[in-house]
Amino acid sequence: MADSALHLSALIPAAGMSTRFEQYKPLLKLGRHTLIEKVILLFRQCGIEDIIVVTGHNNEMIEPLISQAGAKTVFNPNFKTGMLSSIQTGVREISPRSTGFFLLPADIPLIRQATIHALISSFTDISDDLITSRNIIIPQFEGEDGHPPLIPARLIPEILCLGADSNLGHLISRQRQKKIVQVHDRAILMDADTQSDYDGLQEKYNKIDIPDRQECLSIINAYLEGEETLKAHLQLVAETSLRLAEAVGAKQRQLQNIAIDLDTNLIMAGALLHDIKRKEKNHAGAGAQLLLSLGFPKVADIVSQHIDLSTPLPACLTEVQIVYFADKICNSASLELDYGRRFKEKMEKNPEGRDNILRRYENTRHIQARIEAASGRSIQSILG
Repeated sequence: MADSALHLSALIPAAGMSTRFEQYKPLLKLGRHTLIEKVILLFRQCGIEDIIVVTGHNNEMIEPLISQAGAKTVFNPNFKTGMLSSIQTGVREISPRSTGFFLLPADIPLIRQATIHALISSFTDISDDLITSRNIIIPQFEGEDGHPPLIPARLIPEILCLGADSNLGHLISRQRQKKIVQVHDRAILMDADTQSDYDGLQEKYNKIDIPDRQECLSIINAYLEGEETLKAHLQLVAETSLRLAEAVGAKQRQLQNIAIDLDTNLIMAGALLHDIKRKEKNHAGAGAQLLLSLGFPKVADIVSQHIDLSTPLPACLTEVQIVYFADKICNSASLELDYGRRFKEKMEKNPEGRDNILRRYENTRHIQARIEAASGRSIQSILG
């Protein structure tokens, strides 16, 4: 069922005075958009139409942007009293049709759409064509609770009754009907409280479509629990891939040449996750589908081709080829530079698949030649 059919809302507090930051946080930029625009856009992209932004400080500056972005503005005259008053002001305006609402402050702007969809899936129990939920849904990354919680509408009366000496966290902690959802999205923990935090958001924004190392390890731990030998292989392929890429990059910089511009973050992610669905049939395709569902299409492309490359090969050395080659020379958790012997053994064991195996061997040889030409070094000298 489409998310829009669930009648969910989003509440975005943006009334604070940004006292720990010299600039007004909702109007800080990430790329072309301000933080407040990014948060509104996130929910609109996820099919949520009832979006309420609570303003206070600098209301006149932010209100036009909110309206243009497609959300409703509600002014909190008591914004100086703290976040709770803004939440109470906002929940009064939530659509009576809503079964629940996300709560996401304006300075937490880089949540991925896949995270929102995962929370929605956990929120709903569908039976007899009725959609109901009693649980508060809390996203968690590597054991740490983050934003946005998805709060059932049944709690709105209790929220409105909270006194000034309480807060929403206290109410949530008292609830028995609560569900934790593990997500592979470190941005649920990232806000813009300080300049250092904002710098971190900018760095994350520039690589948002590639999972960082912590996120890769989170995915690995979720899907490969107990598979220590396979995890060691993934780590070796990642280390090998990065050494190859760094050797190429060093030579390119020496020559002041940017003809080959390899993204080491993409290589690392592709290498760490290439066998994420190793236990399934057609594990390359299954792994690619998983990563597409998590919002990582570039990494999915590497994973889909780590067994067999798309043909013809691009003229230039690519991240896909680096990971492909590294995987072919990493035999389980050990490096095996004499890969020709292993390919020969495979052809002897599987004569029916000889043509495919031979093609993979030839691709491996071609990529080795490209790496050596681009780095000015032999594979043995790079990895020896």
